[in-house]
Amino acid sequence: MSDKKNQKHTNSNQVVSENKLILIKNPIICLVLIGLVGLAIRIYSYPYDLPVYQDVSDYFWYAIDMSILGEFPQMAPSQVLAVPPYPGYSFPNNGWPVFLSLFFSLANFENVLQYMDLQRCITITISILTMIPLYFLCTKFFGKYFSLLGTALFAFQPRIIENSLLGGNEPLFLFLVVCTLALFLNKNIKMIYVSFTVAGLLSLVRYEGLLILIPMTIVFFYRFRFSKITVTKYAIAIGLILLILLPMAHIRIETLGYDGLLSNIIAGPKYIQDTVSTGEVFWENLEMNQVSGIEKTFYFIQNGVENLVKNLGKSLVPTFSILAPIGIFFLCRKLDYKKITLIITLAVFLLPAFYIYSRGFGDLKYLFVLFPIFSVVSMFTLRRIFIRSNESSKIFVVFLTGFLIFSLGYLVYFSPDLEHEQEALEIATIIKDTTKKVNGYYPEGVYLIHLIKNSDLEEFPVFSTDRPSTTDKFVSNTDWLEYLDDPEGKNIESLLAGDIKEIDSVEDYIKFGKKVGLTHLVTDGKSAQPRILNDVFYNEKNYPYLLKQFDSTEHGFKYHMKIYKINFHLFEKYLENDLR
Repeated sequence: MSDKKNQKHTNSNQVVSENKLILIKNPIICLVLIGLVGLAIRIYSYPYDLPVYQDVSDYFWYAIDMSILGEFPQMAPSQVLAVPPYPGYSFPNNGWPVFLSLFFSLANFENVLQYMDLQRCITITISILTMIPLYFLCTKFFGKYFSLLGTALFAFQPRIIENSLLGGNEPLFLFLVVCTLALFLNKNIKMIYVSFTVAGLLSLVRYEGLLILIPMTIVFFYRFRFSKITVTKYAIAIGLILLILLPMAHIRIETLGYDGLLSNIIAGPKYIQDTVSTGEVFWENLEMNQVSGIEKTFYFIQNGVENLVKNLGKSLVPTFSILAPIGIFFLCRKLDYKKITLIITLAVFLLPAFYIYSRGFGDLKYLFVLFPIFSVVSMFTLRRIFIRSNESSKIFVVFLTGFLIFSLGYLVYFSPDLEHEQEALEIATIIKDTTKKVNGYYPEGVYLIHLIKNSDLEEFPVFSTDRPSTTDKFVSNTDWLEYLDDPEGKNIESLLAGDIKEIDSVEDYIKFGKKVGLTHLVTDGKSAQPRILNDVFYNEKNYPYLLKQFDSTEHGFKYHMKIYKINFHLFEKYLENDLR
């Protein structure tokens, strides 16, 4: 179907509802208002005085190091090996921290939290700006007035709002995905060339961005037909991508040891093959080491499908749960190159999520890349409602208001408890000031790590390697890997999950802890590492050698955390009596 016929078909379906939206005199003003409301929600939900943590913290320190060095930091080839003289981070997706370092190099703040706030402000800004290319993407399928609902669906999406406050790479990734699609569906071949260039940048932010070349390649030849001229144009487009990717791949090889693009995409199938054929850590608790490779493959696929469906269902709540599934039905009718682009893109970006979920991870962020597409797909459902209605202007306002109410309601009842996070930070300060060395606890322990490493810096910015080590305060992962006789970190995933099978009693833990300077135990009854320490929280009378030093509820905290000092003299007597 030609572009003219596609446009005629689209217009015929839109003209009725478009003419009814008389309340909207200027869609640009409405777009700005939607953006301001989305910004206001993000400001209201902002985690004030809280640091970024985990992989977001790694991006932060990469950006800080790069802003000081003026060049790409050297990294260890894996996180397990990220020990001095290497910085404490290792990842292939350095597009976001490189971009972030540009802002850090211009900033002149005095402490680490101000730079972390800048990081969050940038991700919030990018999240709001994503509305602009998404609006133009919607206009490829719908009229300029009706497309405002698609941008509102995205701007008020509660999970997108929450994610934009974390400071991670997802907002930039989503922005570039939407820009790529909006430019690719343009009629101008120059804009299509630009879309391939943006796709290259997309792949630097997250390596799975390379997968977008699959729908772009298929639709490119479907749209322009296979010919020498088309092949030449495609070669130019691929050349533009290579101009983006090859220099960064070379830099990554020099600083990381591998290109971080094809190497990581190939690593996925290799992991599946190794897991199915050799039975590594993945199968430890599944009693499947003795079954055949075919049965393991079936389980792997089954696990991936079940978790994908479950998490996909969760991600659709609240705004997409009805609109998107029905919209996909309409999307698949009367196909043209624009619809085919969305369908293939949707299918292709489900593959990384399937791989992640088949490995047992449950984070919904791997589905966020689908949300802009869900926003467009949902519009097909809404258009059917508008065409059949005689009061489109009123319905428009109702839906716009409804999206906002659903979003606010979800954020109020299901968003992270910021009061809990603030209390976890305050309690971490108490632990830091009143103990010498403690066990790990997760996830609240990230605040203690932040305080140990960042709170006593006399000046800032500083190199990440110049910060204090946590080994003097925490029983570290390195200590446990040595204890497990696992210097290569093969059991690091179970270790980080607090699943240390060799430790089956509090006494065994303290025996080892004494060797590395352990003085206190901290537990909230659910997050202590190893998990056996959580028993202390509920049955402290069974451990007479532990002296309760702090109980948070006695000091007005809602978050219940206890700190116990280990009396090693009583501990030795306890062991002697127990042996008798």
